[in-house]
Amino acid sequence: MKNMGIVLIMASTLVCSFNVIAAKANFSVINTGQSAGSSEGLIVSGGEWFKKRQLVHNAVLIQHERGDLLIDTGLGRNVDDQVAVMGWLDQQLLAYTKAVPAVDQLQQQGYDFSRLKAIIPTHLHWDHASGIEDFKRFNTPIWVQKEELETAKKHAPPAFIQSQFDDPAINWHFISLNNTRKLGFAASLDVFDDGSVILLDMAGHTHGQIGVLVNNEYLFIGDSTWAIAGVNNNVGRSALVKWLMDLNYDQQKSDDLVETLHQLTIENKKLVIVPAHDEDVAATLPRYPEFLM
Repeated sequence: MKNMGIVLIMASTLVCSFNVIAAKANFSVINTGQSAGSSEGLIVSGGEWFKKRQLVHNAVLIQHERGDLLIDTGLGRNVDDQVAVMGWLDQQLLAYTKAVPAVDQLQQQGYDFSRLKAIIPTHLHWDHASGIEDFKRFNTPIWVQKEELETAKKHAPPAFIQSQFDDPAINWHFISLNNTRKLGFAASLDVFDDGSVILLDMAGHTHGQIGVLVNNEYLFIGDSTWAIAGVNNNVGRSALVKWLMDLNYDQQKSDDLVETLHQLTIENKKLVIVPAHDEDVAATLPRYPEFLM
């Protein structure tokens, strides 16, 4: 009987381990618009000045058996009114072409909004938070670190636009990352406790920016860099953009973050790193309503 008990314990352990390993999340990219176009030399240091880039404004819908997550919201229904508070030069530099807002694309597909466990902005800059208020009638929780929201409320355009997140009806939910290291990042949060979706501390671009690791295969890095070339070449945004618009909360942390991501590409060749705006990387991912299975 003693040996039988040992066998049962071992079998139970194996089953639990299998469940953790087998847990999977599916995801799909929801395109809500793109930039009006600019030189790659503006987007990333060392970029080609005669190469035109049209960065995308995407959200990412993650499906999980315990509820769905929306990473960022992209450009929302009221984006034109929101960005009207920007100065003329900022509006030219950040000009965009709208597509269908994320909430409308979901509705068109008959999405059940009761499945949406949370919206998780990688950070609260204007092009990531624009659609937050579109979801308030569903009372969807908005997960952010408290310091991210506090910082956003203290700053002005072009980075942060108060009208995107000042409605008292927004269901804010403050999350805290723990000290569990993951992929070289000092803090993390396993959303479903099964390893399928893990939030990572990627502070630097903003005070509380987070990255999202899906199935240990895809790493969504917000605006740590605008283009994958920044990660591959271990460089940040162009010096001209830094001079025109100081968008990084902590430049040293931002530089260190890019270096960490660069090392990841060397150490983990199978990891797909996804900057929020890189149109070339986005083109390799499933586009809503198609999902990565």
